[in-house]
Amino acid sequence: MNDKSSVTLRGGAMGDVIPLRQYTPTYGQPYVPSYGRAYVPASRPTVVPAYRPARERTIADRLGLAGLRPTRRGRVTLVLLAVLLLAPTITWGATAVAGSPGEPTEVRVHAVQPGETLWGFAQEVAEPGEDVRHAVGRLQELNQMSSGALRVGELLLLPKE
Repeated sequence: MNDKSSVTLRGGAMGDVIPLRQYTPTYGQPYVPSYGRAYVPASRPTVVPAYRPARERTIADRLGLAGLRPTRRGRVTLVLLAVLLLAPTITWGATAVAGSPGEPTEVRVHAVQPGETLWGFAQEVAEPGEDVRHAVGRLQELNQMSSGALRVGELLLLPKE
């Protein structure tokens, strides 16, 4: 029984012979042990990189400009751009601070009586040819009023005539 078309397997009963055409080894398939878990051998060892602490990121890294080296023309352009952006801000701030407190006005104190209105006081203090609405606005500003409503007994500052 030793012809070339059969092979003897180990582990079986002595003399078990399986014909070669029926025996096909399954190379590359995972070995399944009797307790049910599949074992897959690693094809090559896994390399784990060594721990390296993270490098502190600079502003240039965060903006994506880490390798940027501007030329002289680029630096001049950046400086001019910065000056153009900062100049209006600086001059606007200077003009916003500068200003005069205004001309002092002589006033008299008046207690509001029943039936008196801000419109009536504005007609009295309005200059000839001046719109009465402007005079109302001046009185509101002088008395720091948010509306034109008056209450009896309220003290008003009125410009002296």
